[in-house]
Amino acid sequence: MLNLKNDYKKHEDNKDKYVRTPNIFIITNLAWFIIFSALPFEAQAIKKENLKSQRYYSDGIQLSRAKYWREAADEFRKAIEVDPDHKLAYANLGVTLSQLGDHKKALLAFDQAIALGYDHALIRYNRGLSFAKLTLIEEAIQELKLSLKMDPRNVKANYNLGLLYIKQNKSDDAQKQVNKLYKRNNDLAKKLFDSIPPKYKIMSVDNGGSIKGRVSMTGKVPSPRFFPLIASPNLEYCNRISDGKGHRILFDFTVSESRGLKDTVVKLIGIEKGKPFPNKIQKMVMERCHTPKYVIGARNGESLLLENTDPVRHEVVAYEFTARRGVNQRSHRPVDANTSQVRDIFVKDDTENFLIKCNLHPFLQSRGMIVDNPYYAVTDEEGNFSIKDIPPGTYKVIAWHPFIPNQIGSITIEQGNQSTIYFEFNGANVQRKIYNDDWTGYHFAPFYDSKENFYGGPRIDDPIEVLQVYRKQKD
Repeated sequence: MLNLKNDYKKHEDNKDKYVRTPNIFIITNLAWFIIFSALPFEAQAIKKENLKSQRYYSDGIQLSRAKYWREAADEFRKAIEVDPDHKLAYANLGVTLSQLGDHKKALLAFDQAIALGYDHALIRYNRGLSFAKLTLIEEAIQELKLSLKMDPRNVKANYNLGLLYIKQNKSDDAQKQVNKLYKRNNDLAKKLFDSIPPKYKIMSVDNGGSIKGRVSMTGKVPSPRFFPLIASPNLEYCNRISDGKGHRILFDFTVSESRGLKDTVVKLIGIEKGKPFPNKIQKMVMERCHTPKYVIGARNGESLLLENTDPVRHEVVAYEFTARRGVNQRSHRPVDANTSQVRDIFVKDDTENFLIKCNLHPFLQSRGMIVDNPYYAVTDEEGNFSIKDIPPGTYKVIAWHPFIPNQIGSITIEQGNQSTIYFEFNGANVQRKIYNDDWTGYHFAPFYDSKENFYGGPRIDDPIEVLQVYRKQKD
């Protein structure tokens, strides 16, 4: 019965490498499921003919696992010749024929399996992929939809359905499949997302206009947040930058003497085409359990370089924020001491902003705003910003800070001219939940944070983060 090639033994010896059910093959962005063991064998009368057919079928399965598709197809045909009602043989004959590129005959085999009563989600899935290979896109879509109705867990069906929608220029429908994969936290979500043509189009901007402006804050400057250092590991390193009383300070609002507000994202809304996004990858540096880049702007799908210059490990977690769904954790991976890591900023399509922080050292955090065009800027120490190469037109401009309601303005850009716009926040309007700041009555062992020299080295106080007013306070 078995007429295998001489080198089949090596496949048999390594058969554990093959995924038995289902087995997935990626062919030109389409995935194929081997369905030979999708359902258990049905009980059959113990007849000589049935046993003979079953042996042919079993040989076909073994050959399929070894990827001898042509030989496997022959065995499935023999099984069908002996037993014309062998529906599993028809189903897997369709799979082997599709692997051989004979999609028309594969469809006939799938149809025969269905006619015999084997209407299964994987049959519909494979029929859909064969239709797609024959460029019968609408038929393929209908089959994949039916497959998902029968088995919503088939993420490959979601992915390939999204690819087919892209072929039809239905980006919104493709995005719905991204959202379904995203909800299941499947890696195919990012892969499908990257396949969707971006709505923002790149074009040459000749003699465009520019914006120059400033963001300021009136009223009382909001207080910083205090994080008890004893609640975090690596005291010997991370407490060297503190208020001198056992608390790490995080300044959410940095206001200059002239009242300029640092770390505010200013972006234009409604630009559908223009200059390209910057080529250079953004970097988030972690140094002394702190990141100097407190606020960034980033497009969905953009890569971010996480660079840990500290001698301690950071457990970096990403959170996404939406008006409708609240907060959702996206990723949680360590960045070892003195190493770098590239991580994608990939969030659901309705996400407004995100947070990147260390769960071990919560005072190490950076916040970001999702942008859909490259016309944005982050204010400097004096609250100043500028945006260049803007296509002429009238646009809305939004100024965003993580802990205060947005400011929105309007501006008209003329060719070759510079326009100005100013935003003013009021410190009384801050919307911030102060957490990790319950330091009243909290007594920290003075040994850790009061000596000029401790833990074998001198203090490394950052003058920006050390507030003398807090150091002078009495216990």
